[in-house]
Amino acid sequence: MALNRQISVFISSDMTEHEYDREIAEEVLTDMIFNPILFELFPAMNMSPSESYAEGVRDCDIFLLLLWKSLKSGVLEEYNEAVKRSKPILMLVKSLAGNEKRTPELTTFLKKFDPNSRERPPRRVTYHKYRSVAELKTAVRDSVAAEIAKFYREPVYTMARNEMYELGTSIIQYAQRRLYVFQRTPSLILGARPYIADDSKKYGYERKFADVLKKWIGANYELADKEFVYLFSAKATKKEFLGESLKERAKHLTRVKDNVGRLKEIEVESGHRFRIETLDVPMSEPLIVGDNRYAIWVLGEDQAVSISQENKGISDILVMILNSYSQKHLSNEEMLSVIGL
Repeated sequence: MALNRQISVFISSDMTEHEYDREIAEEVLTDMIFNPILFELFPAMNMSPSESYAEGVRDCDIFLLLLWKSLKSGVLEEYNEAVKRSKPILMLVKSLAGNEKRTPELTTFLKKFDPNSRERPPRRVTYHKYRSVAELKTAVRDSVAAEIAKFYREPVYTMARNEMYELGTSIIQYAQRRLYVFQRTPSLILGARPYIADDSKKYGYERKFADVLKKWIGANYELADKEFVYLFSAKATKKEFLGESLKERAKHLTRVKDNVGRLKEIEVESGHRFRIETLDVPMSEPLIVGDNRYAIWVLGEDQAVSISQENKGISDILVMILNSYSQKHLSNEEMLSVIGL
């Protein structure tokens, strides 16, 4: 199952106890074209190990937990961070053999996942057992593939703006064949709001959305089987851009022009398989369509309602509609002109 390398899987375990199992899991994930995250592969950082672990967990898409005889405090901290961040947790537990025993800490931890336990574990935890190398390979491959399939099967409803953008980010990361996006004002061009102030706490999710979108474009525009269409409102963008003070506008004018210029270069280099165009007809936004999954958002001042599900029929209809509005092929100069630059 070939997936985009932007899908990352954090591998958590006692590094000594699972030295070889970690290598095997890394190989399987790499073969699946995922990005395995292991601490031993981390570059040198100006932070403590626990801080770098936590950052790795926060940035991953799937959390893979390997357990056998012990449960170290650092591994438990990583697990708790994954639960806190609502990450899908795939827990693979190596069966005991011979005189092998588990520590009391691990025994207590595993009891909560017993079907007869009164304690309810986090709902996003999937539990598998293994012993042999072949069983480990199968467990990693099948559990990760099942998590991907689950993403596509389940309808998703969100209310908050950050959840909306996190959902859109996930659809981008899972897209393998096509990606269609409509934003009234394009974060891909203007950047995350606010456009001057660096309020990462409030707008970090929008910044991540734009960053992941740029990475997807950069990784795929040269591939002949990929397609990308990005639509935005020229009228709304011009109004927002011209609504800034002259001083604020001057601060990021060059960056906006560079963004438009590079996107238009990609459009030409891809033979217009990757297109960026304006759309000024009434439409709910943002709207994003991946291979077989779509998401539509209705925005409020501070909240939003978004609906997303896997439905190839609806996704294909949305793509057909958006395609009908994306055949103008404006030049770089024309694009800058329609947004008031």
